[in-house]
Amino acid sequence: MAAIPDFPPSLKPIQEYLTKAKQLAKVKPVVSHYCKVFAIEQGLKVRDKADKGTLAFLMPLMDELEREKKEVEELRGIEDPQMQVELFALELFKKADDQYYAGRADKSTSVTFRASATIMEVCRQWGDLPADVAEKYKYAKVKALEIWKAVQEGRVAMPPVAEEPPAAPSPPTVVGEV
Repeated sequence: MAAIPDFPPSLKPIQEYLTKAKQLAKVKPVVSHYCKVFAIEQGLKVRDKADKGTLAFLMPLMDELEREKKEVEELRGIEDPQMQVELFALELFKKADDQYYAGRADKSTSVTFRASATIMEVCRQWGDLPADVAEKYKYAKVKALEIWKAVQEGRVAMPPVAEEPPAAPSPPTVVGEV
């Protein structure tokens, strides 16, 4: 990402998406691009219209998106960008969830859950999340916070222990039968 001016306070809500875009620029350029698209869309909605700095902040980002548009279209090929972004979010979710249920939840697990939730939010630029993804989004946010708190308190966040299903009742025995 190009050098951008200091973050205007009214655009603080989009900082996470731009940070994620920067982190993913080399490894997942298509996902990175759509994180920026979502950030700009959200930025235009939440910006302080009286503050000229917000537009000065967003304009270079819009120019950057326009410059990378053709490259991203070539990279994504015929695949649906929404599907690519959603699949990446679900991959992150699975990685974090597997680590959590293996009893190895740590700070990186919390960060991965949060990253998956952030990428799921990016999918909202195409409309409402499918029910299963919306459920995972909520779960990821809760687990990210729960694990983060556990790490801060010096304990390990453990997954719930599965209860043993009740044993099937044995057939009744009749006394006196042969």
